[in-house]
Order: sequence, then C-alpha cells, then structure tokens
Amino acid sequence: MSEIVEGKPVRFGQRELVPVVRVESVVQRQALVGDGRLGGGGSGFVHLKPIAILERRVGGSERRIPIPDRTNELIGGLLLLGFIIPLLMLVAVRVARD
Repeated sequence: MSEIVEGKPVRFGQRELVPVVRVESVVQRQALVGDGRLGGGGSGFVHLKPIAILERRVGGSERRIPIPDRTNELIGGLLLLGFIIPLLMLVAVRVARD
C-alpha cells in the first residue's frame, strides 16, 4: 500500500513548512490452526521517502518545493556505465586485434 502523507508543520516567522512523505507499507499475517492448537504471526515493512516540502504563507499562498532523489539518479548512472564499459572494452579489443 502506498500513500502520501503530510507531516507536522514547523512555523518560521510568517511561514509554515510542511514535509510531504510517500509511505509504502507491506503487511503479512499468518494463522495456524491444527490439533487443538492456534498460532499466528506476522511481519511488516514500512518505507518512508521524502518527496517535497510545502511552504505556506500567512496570506494563504502555498508553494511546493520538490526533493529530488539524487541517490536514485546516481544508481541509474552507475548501472548505465556498467553496461556501456564492457561494450566499449569489447570494441577496443576487436579494434586492437585487427
């Protein structure tokens, strides 16, 4: 399940800053029944990802300031390099043999 949640507002003079977070959660439940016994258990996982900050002013204006995911961009770039470098090395070896 995924939902977007606004956090607790923080006031700075004439402005109010509100964090906006994407909450992703997974819950698993299990029940066991047999031979006069009952048992159960469960597990859960919650991932919070900051996505923006809302700036609210006294006059009622509101501005959304997005928070870019630099880590995701960096991992994507590294993955792309992981595919390109072996291809370039293959081309370099073939050119060197000719």
